[in-house]
Amino acid sequence: MHRYEQWLPVTGLLTVVSLALTGLIAPPPPIAGAPAGEIVSYYAHHHIGLEAESVADGLGAILLVLFAASLHARIRSMPSLVAFVGAAIFAACTLLQVAAFQALAYRQNPDPARAELLNDLQSFSFQVTTFPTLLFLGAASVAILGSGSLPRWLGLAGAAAASLQAVSWVSFFAPPGVLAAGAYPDIVAFAALLGWLVVASVLMLRRPSLGAGSSGTYIRER
Repeated sequence: MHRYEQWLPVTGLLTVVSLALTGLIAPPPPIAGAPAGEIVSYYAHHHIGLEAESVADGLGAILLVLFAASLHARIRSMPSLVAFVGAAIFAACTLLQVAAFQALAYRQNPDPARAELLNDLQSFSFQVTTFPTLLFLGAASVAILGSGSLPRWLGLAGAAAASLQAVSWVSFFAPPGVLAAGAYPDIVAFAALLGWLVVASVLMLRRPSLGAGSSGTYIRER
């Protein structure tokens, strides 16, 4: 294994930093179904910060794919490959959300009707990421539990985080409020993903399990 590959799991930590900036640079955006006046006011007051958030989210999506690639390189199984595919789908959904987000942040005084539509689009794009996130976390959990290359409890924690993604689907049916798309269920599910990524990244950095002999053959340490 090339020396740089030993450090690839750090992309999981960088993913968390990039995506967590979403809630630090500017307050969370209005939830789906918010009044047009609230939406227009929010994007007008946080214009510059929201443009920075768009870049951070885009980088976070790419970094998650790199982390999933490092996980697959470690375990090399069908579930780990599925986890990689799930991360790639997550990245595609996130970039769609970023595009809608940026379209709103770009115009200082957007048309209220258009602002409502784009805000709902970015809210439900965020909601839709729970599907590939469930696939990523669920497949990663199965891969970890089946390989034994990482602690069993990490796989169980991933399964619990994956279940929270399904719980958040209540937002598809909830009226505007604390259960709407972009509100508490999505925030909790998103936080579960970030928390799992932190733990998984640290464990992968501290417990390298792939070695390479002179022939380049990968060896898994038990």
